[in-house]
Amino acid sequence: MNQGVLFTAQANNPSTPYKGFILPRAPGQTSINAFSDPANFSVTYRLRPDEAVIFVGRTPPSCKYFSYQSFLVLKYDQEQNIFRKIFANMGDTINKYYIKTGGAPNATEGNPFDQPVVIIVTADNGTANRVLEAVQSAGYPEDIVNIETLSSQIAKMGLEEGSDSFMFLNRMAFFEDEAAGNNYMGNAPGVVFRLTPNNTSSLDPYPVPELRVRGTGNASEMQLLGAVSELRQAILDKYNSSNATELTTSLWLTEGYDALQRNINVYGPTRDTSYLNSTPFVLGNNSSDFLIVYGVNHAAWGKAIYCNFGVYGMSLKNGVVAVDDSKLEGTAEEYLPNNPMAKYLYVWKVSRHCDGDKHCSEVPTGPGAYGIGFNKEAFVGFRAYIENQTKVGPSNTEMVYDQVIKFSA
Repeated sequence: MNQGVLFTAQANNPSTPYKGFILPRAPGQTSINAFSDPANFSVTYRLRPDEAVIFVGRTPPSCKYFSYQSFLVLKYDQEQNIFRKIFANMGDTINKYYIKTGGAPNATEGNPFDQPVVIIVTADNGTANRVLEAVQSAGYPEDIVNIETLSSQIAKMGLEEGSDSFMFLNRMAFFEDEAAGNNYMGNAPGVVFRLTPNNTSSLDPYPVPELRVRGTGNASEMQLLGAVSELRQAILDKYNSSNATELTTSLWLTEGYDALQRNINVYGPTRDTSYLNSTPFVLGNNSSDFLIVYGVNHAAWGKAIYCNFGVYGMSLKNGVVAVDDSKLEGTAEEYLPNNPMAKYLYVWKVSRHCDGDKHCSEVPTGPGAYGIGFNKEAFVGFRAYIENQTKVGPSNTEMVYDQVIKFSA
């Protein structure tokens, strides 16, 4: 963003780095891809209905979470004759629980980290089968080959100007070994091929993929509502309720199929997490102007493998600071010393000046998109990744919403 290539940070998760494909134009393609460099490589690309993109490499080193997924980024609006950025997922991820690798062949239980893997992305079953045969002929076993299916029923495949554009992302969170993680992020973990058939053949397009089902019916987090209410009062008592403004938490990002129908930007969501956010606020430049973020530590309760919150600029959707469940553990116990449920709750301060408070995060002002200005609106975004029983993001209806209180002088 600071180089002027992108106009927003797309609601990035500050806790997680990203990697993606950069592809050339297809042979014979004359339409220009968005965000192209001088060599006509771009992070967004069009695909013929019979093309495939294939990644051959290794998975990330040990970490709490990783996934691979394609997104429909730019969708052509025929009535308005414009492209709309919707940044929509087109199904579920290939995450660490479902991926087929050398350490977890056929997605069985095993070690999916730092393992050989092949990922084929295509909208055509016939193309996938031909690529699979070629991959096996090259010596790669079928039990490490993953096929991500795109559906031409919800995306307009093709290379012409009115065709939709895609992006592919690899998400990772919390490497066990920081040096190994930095090495993975600093180097290419494999090679990417764009495979364009020389001859056309009859198409065998994939249908819209089935989705993993969110939720287990276990809404036991609701048992904590009383403790959360008690925690709220303890916070107001400590910091002077007369200077408090309680923000409202609600659903933040919906899913790709919603974006496809309403032509809205959902900022590249994954179904592996929930998304909540607060109403906006402005954070001033003094120690008496601060936030208290509090609620249920969803990872401690067992509703997620990790959870975090981030502080975002409203206009740029730039996440500049984040705090995850490992830092939040035990932070509510000083507020509720006699409540056995306190270990499942958290309290965290957000300010411009933490003044040595170890349970506080400072919000920078820059440079550029790395900060949020004093007079700029901001909000807090919440994520809770992967419910163990379903291996997909938890259902918001089974969770206690995180909360934010703004205090001012």
